[in-house]
Amino acid sequence: MKPATPGAAQPPSPPNQPPLQLLRWQARTQVFYEELGDGAQLTMVRIPAGSFQMGSADQEPGRQSNEGPVHEVTLAEFLIGQTPITQAQWRTVAGWQERPGERWGRELNPEPAKFQGEEARLLMGETSTDERPVERVSWLEAMEFCSRLSQRTKRNYTLPSEAQWEYACRAGTTSPYAFGSVITAELPTLRLGAGLVVDPLTGGGLQTTSVRRHPANAWGLYAMHGNVREWCRDSWHYSYPGAPNYDTPWIDANDPLIAADRVVRGGAWSDPPSDARSACRYSLPPQTPESASVGLRVVCLPGGARQENGAGLGDQPSHQAPEDQVLVVWIDDHHHNNSSERALLESEGIRFDLANSNDEVLSLVESKSVGLVLSDMSRHDDHEAGLKLIKLLQSSKHNVPVIFYVRPRSPVAVGQAMEAGATAVINRPAELFEAVRAVLADNEVSSVQQQGSPHQLL
Repeated sequence: MKPATPGAAQPPSPPNQPPLQLLRWQARTQVFYEELGDGAQLTMVRIPAGSFQMGSADQEPGRQSNEGPVHEVTLAEFLIGQTPITQAQWRTVAGWQERPGERWGRELNPEPAKFQGEEARLLMGETSTDERPVERVSWLEAMEFCSRLSQRTKRNYTLPSEAQWEYACRAGTTSPYAFGSVITAELPTLRLGAGLVVDPLTGGGLQTTSVRRHPANAWGLYAMHGNVREWCRDSWHYSYPGAPNYDTPWIDANDPLIAADRVVRGGAWSDPPSDARSACRYSLPPQTPESASVGLRVVCLPGGARQENGAGLGDQPSHQAPEDQVLVVWIDDHHHNNSSERALLESEGIRFDLANSNDEVLSLVESKSVGLVLSDMSRHDDHEAGLKLIKLLQSSKHNVPVIFYVRPRSPVAVGQAMEAGATAVINRPAELFEAVRAVLADNEVSSVQQQGSPHQLL
């Protein structure tokens, strides 16, 4: 592994972006915190740019075939959570009320965790479960959590790519675990045979523990092995042939977004040690919320955060869209229906404003740099709402592309939409992603014909 020293300073962040405050400097490690309110804060660790060998060697004990072939990955600097998201942090963000300019994509249960209240047996030193990891969180809910953080802080928070997660977990090591070739009792919260690899609990049964109960790895990250598995952004692939050799998540645009499994890493309180190795990987459907073994850890991508002296996060380009970038306006009467599609596009730096009426779309088009409008053809029981939107924009002399993202419509309805001036009529996520990217790149987009079975949205 070849870590690099932090890069040169970048120009200061926009004035409305509060700085992350530097807590300490230790060797290459910088730790920042983000105040969330209600006494909760998010501690972020700066991970140096570098390269590493991703995956496991054939002879590694416990290895599975989906962990190969080993391949080199090069990464830019980024910030990652020092711990998994805790119950207190989740409860705070889930309870945030929208401020002007903010739009939440879905409701979040402030207390989804199994191991709280009567379900949790407090361990020595605990007075509550606030510092235990949140669990029973779906990938879609995890992405909503990140979206709220990004909107509130004006930084680019998201889930780590699989490469970022493993790089941070290894922290410069090549052994099965960040602590060596074996896991010993004082290091993780895991299952070993019929008992725990950590403090035995009276009354039998296993559970999560505080996120800082065990030692951190060499880069200052806690609970990378065990406690809860952690969501990554990547689509699930059964092995690494064709995997990117850089830190961008490996997302297959041909997979239906809500049907494509996502990667989970790190092992959980209920897993054996082999499932918590640095290279071990599993998959789950993105809408899976019921597992008490799955939580999340967030990353903040380069360019958004800055130190107190105004220095940036190195010389890598920002993944966060600049404030003057064109917007995509998405109008719908049920925005949670499209939150997963929006989350994926936002992870590519595309900025959205959400609207609830045709008049609100017109107001946004007249006041901001809008490059595309996404809409359903029917809204609020008005089957012609989409056609009325196109007529409204045309009558106001605004030549903004409009894409209808819909459930299957009859050829007659599709023909009416295209004749009215729609750029495309689409009912598959992969086609939507392609069309949005093409329009924003000023490429011509032709009508996308609906084929095959309908795609059922959440």
